[in-house]
Amino acid sequence: MASTRASLLISAALVLGSAGGALAADLGNYGGGSMKDGPMPMYQASGPSWYVRADGGYSAFDEPTLTEAGIYTLTDEGIDSTWSAGGGVGRYFGNGFRADLTWDHRFEADVQGNLPDHKASLEGVRHFGLESDVFLANMYYDMDFGSRFTPYVGMGLGFTRNKTNEGTVETCGCTSATIDAGSNTHVAGAAMAGFTMKLRGGDQQVQGSFKDGPMTVNSGRGLYLDVGYRFLYLGSVETGAIVHTGGGTTVAEDPTVEDIHAHELRFGLRYDIN
Repeated sequence: MASTRASLLISAALVLGSAGGALAADLGNYGGGSMKDGPMPMYQASGPSWYVRADGGYSAFDEPTLTEAGIYTLTDEGIDSTWSAGGGVGRYFGNGFRADLTWDHRFEADVQGNLPDHKASLEGVRHFGLESDVFLANMYYDMDFGSRFTPYVGMGLGFTRNKTNEGTVETCGCTSATIDAGSNTHVAGAAMAGFTMKLRGGDQQVQGSFKDGPMTVNSGRGLYLDVGYRFLYLGSVETGAIVHTGGGTTVAEDPTVEDIHAHELRFGLRYDIN
């Protein structure tokens, strides 16, 4: 009898030990089989919250309105195309929404306009440079269709510091006056549309004491190419005074560039960080 009881106790201990080992293996694999018999499931980390960006662009301007002395409207007005470069930092909010703060420097573009001789004593073509520093707060909506390409739309609001560089007034092919530099701060606005393409994924490995090797973790980080169109409103800017080259006297009030609009082809890189 004693030997029968001992046999039953030994058998029960073996069964409980086997069950406990199986349960421990299942718990260690989160319900997906033992680490020895099958791969560990991928652990999905929380997605990134922040990103940084670097951008460049090529801009073409609509024909502006150039006035002088608040009376005269110049003819043959125009602004040459130019390039821009900048960057920013942004944050993801979920459900396709993100926002960023950006700065762009727009390099000098030549501005010109002609004042016909019958309108003032100093007729001629005005030439001067225009450059800008644009600061915007932007909001975007990413339309994620489950592919590497993600279209988006967005809009921005902020301000711009427009600056005109020194210029000249040419009459009959000769320089008859100079134009002093000037600057203005003005409200700026933007509307954007484009797409991003994922260049590099975010998988990384976490070292641990797993028998089959390190565990793969999807960090959510990635490097993206950003290509898009942006319509940009830059307000207006006044130059400095027009000064006659002979006597050094001011002969006209500051020319003003009004309704500055740009159409931009933009391209850049965006990198996700946590």
